[in-house]
Amino acid sequence: MKTTKKTATAFATAAATTALALATPLLLSPTAQASTAAPATAATAARDNCKAFNTISAPPYYLNNNVWGVKPGVTGKQCTNLISYRGGKLAWDTNFEWTGDKTSVKSYASAVLGWHWGWKQNNTKLPVRLNSGKKVTSNWTFGITQNTPTVMNVSYDLWFHAKSNPDWQDQPKHEMMVWLNRQNGAGPLGTKRETLNVGGVNWDLYVGKIVNKDNSGKVTSSWNVYSYVRTTNTTTQTTDLTALTQALLNRKLMASTDYLTSVEAGTEVFTGKGKLTTSSYSVSVN
Repeated sequence: MKTTKKTATAFATAAATTALALATPLLLSPTAQASTAAPATAATAARDNCKAFNTISAPPYYLNNNVWGVKPGVTGKQCTNLISYRGGKLAWDTNFEWTGDKTSVKSYASAVLGWHWGWKQNNTKLPVRLNSGKKVTSNWTFGITQNTPTVMNVSYDLWFHAKSNPDWQDQPKHEMMVWLNRQNGAGPLGTKRETLNVGGVNWDLYVGKIVNKDNSGKVTSSWNVYSYVRTTNTTTQTTDLTALTQALLNRKLMASTDYLTSVEAGTEVFTGKGKLTTSSYSVSVN
């Protein structure tokens, strides 16, 4: 089954964030449920990890329990927990259970480096102008548990702007997704352009566009979406994100004067129950 990834920016405004938060049930994490005698602060922290759009700081990263795709009629929950951050390596897990349309994304719990409708951390080494000569790479090792057949991916989400200092109100110019793993028919937005080899890995490149409209049908924002989908799944990889970006530059799909403003990594869940466990993750900007 081929499904289509749909993206929205519902979390970009406080009103939308509140609406989505109210639509998401609150569930104590397994840790909080099992240890009723734990200190109140620990119980509160565990409970917060299941709140919509809860963030956990791990400078220069932060974890975002992003549930942007939850709409009325969707049932489920998601909890994102920090396991450790030491030696520059980040580890976290996300437990999820979503029902509803198998063709629409419910959530993208992720580690964020840089911009995400604003900035939360300093010293991210971002933005990076694409013609600056700097190289951005990432190491990621993870495991997937499926308690029920789950339509999902494990992917990077990179954001690009035409300006070097975007704030919360500045919409992106481009979005580049990098799918390392996909399950049960999950598919990207857009149409397949070609298959290419970058960094010794074969990728299917899809090209699409996000168009957001208000209630009257007026276009409020839009951006291009480029999705690299591995032709074979993996659970560990060192990814040259600059090389993937350069391939888009070579095809004149992006401009060398654009800025990479954010690197995110997580799981897009369409439907199902399971867990993503990241045992080691890092991004290097040099």
